[in-house]
Amino acid sequence: MLEILRRLFQSRRVMAPSQAPSDSPLEAIDRADTAERIEILARGGFETEASTLETILDEYLNPDEIDPEDRRWVEAEVARAFARKRADEATWPLETDFDRLAIAFDTLDASGIIALHDAGYTRSDGISDAAEIYHQRRERGRASRGFVFYHGQDVEAVVCDQGLYLAFGAFDDRDATMAAIAAEIVAAVEAQGLRTHWEGDVGTRILVHPIHWLKRSPSDDPRAA
Repeated sequence: MLEILRRLFQSRRVMAPSQAPSDSPLEAIDRADTAERIEILARGGFETEASTLETILDEYLNPDEIDPEDRRWVEAEVARAFARKRADEATWPLETDFDRLAIAFDTLDASGIIALHDAGYTRSDGISDAAEIYHQRRERGRASRGFVFYHGQDVEAVVCDQGLYLAFGAFDDRDATMAAIAAEIVAAVEAQGLRTHWEGDVGTRILVHPIHWLKRSPSDDPRAA
């Protein structure tokens, strides 16, 4: 019996975590999935090459669990994605659907409807951003009636040709005001030659579809801004 217990104890010591090798190999990343994420960020047009690399390494992946070889691959894949994007941009028309949307947003913003591109990553992020700008402008004596925005998840969807959803609201929180603001948004967007779909329900977002998402990426060089 003592011999059995001794062997059992020795076996547990071998299997103890403290005895496991500290230099166990890191798990390889899913390169296909990571490449898709890089492409979406590049095609979205709001990230630079440097910020995309930072997002992928520090937020999408775990920086402490990336194999050095995978890290080099991520760096190269980000460079390849942006090289393809820059080459494509050279063939784009002078004015794209995004440019037309931006003109519509500028018009709305000038009329007292806060209009935000890529406002956070979720609807609650966008509402928070709009509220912050509302208070900032009110302190400077500039009134705002409502807001319109699309967020990061909406950008991911429009890059995949699923159309662009626009969230909207009124700062007096009245249905009549929200309906009027939605009508202004629809009119401003359609005035730029884009099509919208909205059934008049203030509880649903406005869909811009079809829309060919071509947004030129910002440069990493601040002098080019």
